[in-house]
Amino acid sequence: MKIKTELIKGYIADAVCSQLTDFEIDEDKVADSRATLILDAVREILLREELSDFEIVDEIVMLFNRLNIDCGSCHDF
Repeated sequence: MKIKTELIKGYIADAVCSQLTDFEIDEDKVADSRATLILDAVREILLREELSDFEIVDEIVMLFNRLNIDCGSCHDF
């Protein structure tokens, strides 16, 4: 994780959120739909029988990275 990048992301997110004062967003609906899509993608990876356990974990970590979900720097087992 790069601290400067994370700080800039936070600053940009705060700036955007502060400008959305008159914009109604149903956070639960957005989060639920995104979470459902992510769970479905994880399920699809888990169903891939040709992958080893390590490859499955690696695919899930790569999915999370593409979605900007931090899952730590080490996932070896």
